[in-house]
Amino acid sequence: MNENVMTLVSRLETRTRQLMLQYDKLQQQLEETEQKLSEQKRLCLNLEEENRSLEEKYARLKMARLIDMADDDDLKSTRKRINRMIASVDKCLATLKVQ
Repeated sequence: MNENVMTLVSRLETRTRQLMLQYDKLQQQLEETEQKLSEQKRLCLNLEEENRSLEEKYARLKMARLIDMADDDDLKSTRKRINRMIASVDKCLATLKVQ
């Protein structure tokens, strides 16, 4: 019976060591996973910040484009007025030359 008890104690020690090794391994995996999670959170925050920045730039570009389009319309209407004035002056000159 003494040998039987020694065998059981030996097995218990072996199983305990195996459990301790598994625990250490799982603890290390947990730390690595937490570190990866932390890195992913930092990356996510950086991407969100970059996204906000790009959205602001996009809004500014839209506004600039609207202003530019308004300037283009003003420019077109100004050119039309100048062309009408030139045509009117040409008519006047043509009339003066005929007389």
